[in-house]
Amino acid sequence: MRATAFILLILSVAVAATGCRAIPREFDHPEPGFALAPATDGPLAELSKAFAARVGDAQSGFLLLEKNDESLWWRLALIDSAERSLDVMTYLWAADFSGRLLVARMQQAANRGVRVRVLVDDFLTRRRDREIAALYAHPNIEIRIWNPGRQRRLGRNVEYLVRLRELNHRLHNKVLIADNRVVISGGRNLADAYWGLSEDYNFFDLDLLAVGPVVPPTSGMFDRYWNSPQAVPGHVLYGRASADDIPNVTGSRRRWLEASPLSALVPLDPEDWTERFDDAVTALVPGDAEVIYDKPGEGAPSQDALVGLQRFFRRAEHEVLVANAYLVPGEPFFAEAALLEERGVDMAIITNSLGSTNQTIVHHAYARARVPMLEAGVRVFEMRYDGAMHAQLDTPPVVSDWIGLHAKAAVLDRKHVFIGSFNFSPRSRNLNTEMGILVHSEVFGAQVAAVMDRVMAPENAWQLRLDQNNRLAWESADGTLTRQPAQSFWRRVQNGIFGLFPVEQHL
Repeated sequence: MRATAFILLILSVAVAATGCRAIPREFDHPEPGFALAPATDGPLAELSKAFAARVGDAQSGFLLLEKNDESLWWRLALIDSAERSLDVMTYLWAADFSGRLLVARMQQAANRGVRVRVLVDDFLTRRRDREIAALYAHPNIEIRIWNPGRQRRLGRNVEYLVRLRELNHRLHNKVLIADNRVVISGGRNLADAYWGLSEDYNFFDLDLLAVGPVVPPTSGMFDRYWNSPQAVPGHVLYGRASADDIPNVTGSRRRWLEASPLSALVPLDPEDWTERFDDAVTALVPGDAEVIYDKPGEGAPSQDALVGLQRFFRRAEHEVLVANAYLVPGEPFFAEAALLEERGVDMAIITNSLGSTNQTIVHHAYARARVPMLEAGVRVFEMRYDGAMHAQLDTPPVVSDWIGLHAKAAVLDRKHVFIGSFNFSPRSRNLNTEMGILVHSEVFGAQVAAVMDRVMAPENAWQLRLDQNNRLAWESADGTLTRQPAQSFWRRVQNGIFGLFPVEQHL
């Protein structure tokens, strides 16, 4: 009887939870919106014009954003310098220091008349509905949430289980477009671990900054997602919010930022970035480019990004270098690897080790493919969580406990480059929307290849080998291990537990 009463109590709580605050079933979708024409004046327009004067109008210009702090400074520079428009698309928008700082700077841009559009996946918007709805009430800010669950509080987890097929499709694209003149795109989300500001762990990741002909198709991609039925206007998340809430939201955020120790490292107010833009005119590398992305749909997205990547890899003649954080190889991966091997192309790939991953469940699924990859002729590397590049990934004075890999990038023959959001996993192939930019340039390719070489070096990675008994070994500058490296016993326990569940198709 007690067991029955307990079950009824749990069911009652679940029903009550699903009855909490929810998005209305019927609401007015906003009118379609589109990118503004490129700015004709201002620092970003001048940067674009100066590069075009240097190399002509036919090629785009690229900067590799390898360093975490540099990637943050460049985002702040674009936001602070925009005079006409800012379009931002992201998967994660954390409520940590950098997440709050970036939205504060975007709001400051809106206050000076810049039109700001933000499209963010619903994954980390929990408990931020009021802030989002209040910002939506700003005359120059519009926020849309991608594929949100209707239940906004306790019932959210229950709804996710009930509507898994629908809600499992997430927006994974990342892009910032300023004045329709300059683009930043790559793997980084809006959270501290991507800028070297987290004391727990920081990521190695790659972005690129681009100007020129690559900007309009990137902007067109943004508009396509922005006008999708899955992009829900932020005001419906919290119907009681209004412009009257903006001062409270802004003031609370400002006090939080000022109280953070990181406020001594990163200015809270806009700066003059003229010197940075002047240097960029000559640092930008010319190249041809292509934007690949999945077309959004009301159900599963298209697989255009996958098709574009398959076409890209078939250009390789001698060498393929890949960095991919959440690698779960399936039939498409092994099919492409077989084609490369048939043509005599050497393939090397680095992913996370058990010690460097922040997604242990993904690592277990990947681990099952390690021996088949080696047998297929792929050179496999795993990132060291204690690697020599640790100090380079932390932004001083921050010192993190460990480092991990988050990049999704590839370089072919040291002259063709992919940088984007696509993981080689079932989730990226079948569930998430993904994007990437393909760059064709020997100079830029050499830059990316040099970074790959450094990340795969013995002081930063373990290279996997098979011994005479077909058992795995991990080789690095510190010797050879015969047991996969992990930070702790608990990591190994988690790895074993996750192996009990067949969840590869969701990873």
